[in-house]
Amino acid sequence: MNERVAVVTTSYPRAPGDAAGHFVASEVRRLARAGYDVHVFAPGEDGRASDAQVHLHWLGDRGAFGWPGALPRLRENPTRALGMCEFALRATHALHTLGPFARLHAHFLVPCGWPVATLGFASSTLTEIELIGHGSDVRTFCRLPKSLRRRIARAWLARRVQLRVTSHELAALLSRHNPELLSALRVAPSPIDVRGVPDRTTARQTLGLEPSATIAVIVSRLIPEKRVATALRALALLSGVSIIVVGDGPELASLSTLFPGVQFTGRVTRPVALSFIAAADVLLSASPEEGAPTVVREARELGIPVVAVTAGDLATWAERDAGILLVRG
Repeated sequence: MNERVAVVTTSYPRAPGDAAGHFVASEVRRLARAGYDVHVFAPGEDGRASDAQVHLHWLGDRGAFGWPGALPRLRENPTRALGMCEFALRATHALHTLGPFARLHAHFLVPCGWPVATLGFASSTLTEIELIGHGSDVRTFCRLPKSLRRRIARAWLARRVQLRVTSHELAALLSRHNPELLSALRVAPSPIDVRGVPDRTTARQTLGLEPSATIAVIVSRLIPEKRVATALRALALLSGVSIIVVGDGPELASLSTLFPGVQFTGRVTRPVALSFIAAADVLLSASPEEGAPTVVREARELGIPVVAVTAGDLATWAERDAGILLVRG
């Protein structure tokens, strides 16, 4: 019998082409290809995604999670905190009911690392636990009261969990707030998958873009933290550049009004978003709170130059990659 692995995440594609949690899905596919019996526990009551190699378990969350992210959704409706608690309880119960599992991968420190992984397994169980922090979840954990963080850290260490974060910047932040976790901490960016993305010419033809145009692309959730307006103001200083913003979020209406000359695609599937990146002459990122920004990695994997504000590990990447130009935020 293949080793059984559980993956708990608050973000996972709910339908074919859904960009949500694509980095988690990439890891899940990697585990499945390695021969593991993988069970994914994710929020949603309407998940339509299917995978013959993976067992998908959709758990009710009352709409707490989803586009454009848990924190923006919580700001929009604070009562969604109840849905977050419901998901954590359902995930903990499901792990007990469908277990045992040899390994657990909990993506996002809050609420999958805590409370699900922390309360879901006693220290005496043999399940190996890895907690993965991606960005805003690490920052959320570091904003918890000091006494609570220490209690959680002690529980993690007692359970001998392994902690993985996607950038050295996040590792430094976490170890600064909870230095006792340093011994359990490692850095490894999530895998990305750009297989099947068309070349520049084909992408422009498919998307109906002018073959000879100079195109700047921003691919982002349209929320304040991403500072898309800052990037657009900078691009407005240039002439002869076609600007395309790929993504959706609460700022879409206001940005469309402020920048009428910009093409806003709204929310698109992940393959379409990758095609826009492949069609671009340059990709911009103005968010200062990225750890290991996936969209930058995708652009560079596709050979597209990137202009970004310094954030996370970008300074280190730029030292060995001339295709990344950093500017002051």
